[in-house]
Amino acid sequence: MSEETRPNRLLKEKSPYLLQHAYNPVDWYPWGKEAFEASRLQNKPIFLSIGYATCHWCHVMEKESFEDVETANILNDAFINIKVDREELPAVDSMYMELAQVLMSSSGGWPLNVILTPDLKPFFAITYMPPKTRRGLMGLQEFTQQIKALWASEEKPLLLSQADHLYEMFEKTAEPETGELPTKHHVHKALEIMLSMADTSYGGFKGEPKFPLSFQASFLLEQGKILSDSRCLVFATHTLDRMQQGGMYDHIGGGFSRYAVDEKWIVPHFEKMLYDNASLAKTYLDAWKLTKNPSYKTTCSEICSYILRDMTHERGGFYSAEDADTDGKEGKFYTWTLSEIEKLLTPENAELFCSLYNVTLQGNFEEENVLYLEKSLVEFAEERDIDLHFIQQSIDKSKKILFNERSKRRRPFIDDKIIVSWNGLMIDALVKAGSAFENKEWILAAVKAATFIKEECQLDGELCRRWRDNEPRFAACLDDYAFMIKACLSLFEEGLGEKWLKWAIELTETTQKKFKNETGAFYFSAEGDDAVPIRKCEFYDGAEPSGNAIHAENLLRLYQITLDDRFLAQAEDILCGAKYHIETYPPGSCYSLRALAKYLDTKAPTLVVALDLGESLKEEIAREIHSSYSPHMQVVWLQEASEPLQKLLPFMAEKRPIDGQTAVYICDMKGCRPPLLKLDDISKAIRDL
Repeated sequence: MSEETRPNRLLKEKSPYLLQHAYNPVDWYPWGKEAFEASRLQNKPIFLSIGYATCHWCHVMEKESFEDVETANILNDAFINIKVDREELPAVDSMYMELAQVLMSSSGGWPLNVILTPDLKPFFAITYMPPKTRRGLMGLQEFTQQIKALWASEEKPLLLSQADHLYEMFEKTAEPETGELPTKHHVHKALEIMLSMADTSYGGFKGEPKFPLSFQASFLLEQGKILSDSRCLVFATHTLDRMQQGGMYDHIGGGFSRYAVDEKWIVPHFEKMLYDNASLAKTYLDAWKLTKNPSYKTTCSEICSYILRDMTHERGGFYSAEDADTDGKEGKFYTWTLSEIEKLLTPENAELFCSLYNVTLQGNFEEENVLYLEKSLVEFAEERDIDLHFIQQSIDKSKKILFNERSKRRRPFIDDKIIVSWNGLMIDALVKAGSAFENKEWILAAVKAATFIKEECQLDGELCRRWRDNEPRFAACLDDYAFMIKACLSLFEEGLGEKWLKWAIELTETTQKKFKNETGAFYFSAEGDDAVPIRKCEFYDGAEPSGNAIHAENLLRLYQITLDDRFLAQAEDILCGAKYHIETYPPGSCYSLRALAKYLDTKAPTLVVALDLGESLKEEIAREIHSSYSPHMQVVWLQEASEPLQKLLPFMAEKRPIDGQTAVYICDMKGCRPPLLKLDDISKAIRDL
């Protein structure tokens, strides 16, 4: 075996990202004590490179630099080299990304490359870098040689001092904020700020690139409904329309890409992430419940179908991501030429399809076409004065032909890691969509995935972060616990068994023990987790919602179900900690704002459905609940013979069927209304909520 193909230490890892680098000539270590000790013994700084398996620029840097023997030899000579999959060790990634943003005075990105002292303190950071200097951009080889020279020079004490100072500053800011609870004023101010940032032409916020606004849109939908503020609804629905019409959405196979590079949402960065699609499926579901716009139902359904078709393990868990590249070319799987489409479709269908989806001879992406809509199907039909049903049939037929043809292409690489937190988001979306659209297969898939997490992703009764190739590994972070609790509560809310409420409460108790700061919110990493040097409480939403914000919502839901004041007090602690972040940057605090709005809603209803022995009216009541939009409502289904649930929720013991008939109780913080027995009365009450 040649020097170039000899495996390094990463060959023993399970991460697809680390395995992609297992045959690099770079002498990679995984994150851990072996690497740290080597750095100390050899008196070498650490080159920490963080990325993930479906990262386009990570692939570019690997091909150009990490597979290059000359560059690898220079790196090996100067550094102890460590590779980290950011999705396996999010606390490591989060800490060094925040520190790197200070060092680089920029927003950062991946691959993230940080130079550390042997005691893991950073003093330089870079993102993508070519192997050799070109076009004014310093090359990795020259950069490495400069760092090596500085490490051996009289400047070394200055580097160490700089690293110490930055590290100490980070330690001080890592402690959670404490203070008073935010108020309705913060919600209203946040709305005004977000509305002032609106791109009224193309939706989303002004500027580019444009990321999907699932959290922001959900917050605006909620507040638009609660406050009867048409501005919120117009901005949210306009954004959802433009995102779905744009090239960021896969019009042939369903699902959203990570972001669009332009303000019109036309050209995407083609990788698809599970967490994006889970969050967006839920947002489009909520939009459908509120507006009954059929396009939102279609979008939500196509996302769920895509995940179940292409991103699901045979045992139930959901995969992490799908790459942007195929055979080294970004978007190759998704784009089309005009001639390809004209060969596949009849002339009439081809003309309609290409006109609707803006397919041209010159293309809009590297001489090929990203499919996108400039107008809705309804607007297109009106403009052409053609029957809408006829166009819909033609487009559906064309899409099916193109889907079958595309299926023959080589697919992008799929990162088949199963990440617990992202699975929690998808389970929540899938069970809610399955219930709303009466799709039992989706509900069963959600239960199967949750069962997989419960049975396969725990060690010694505690959650692990990821599962792959029969190996659960890495200590779960706050997000993993919080997102799975959210999923369990939704499974319970849909009447799928008290075992999910029981597990949600067990996970909540573990979360308190492992993550709770005594006087404030929750740390991102667990107590005793030696993978990360500094624990921090995080409140801002990133690509994923804030774990603290999601858990605040969980705790409020648990309080609605149990009336246990412990849950309410912990939710208040989180909201107090989030106040500074809500005030500082509301668009990045949307999930905290949603939790705050729920907390402030003294009329937030708990709907208790006490079923009779025959479970009469169950389907009718469920259909009414699932088609209604009441974002702060919590539902509890009680079977008359359900002893375990009566023990779990003793305060609901008196909530019984009346005279042998199913009864519905609507409760809030002020108490419960008289029970409802007639379907018409029940339906009206639910709609009024």
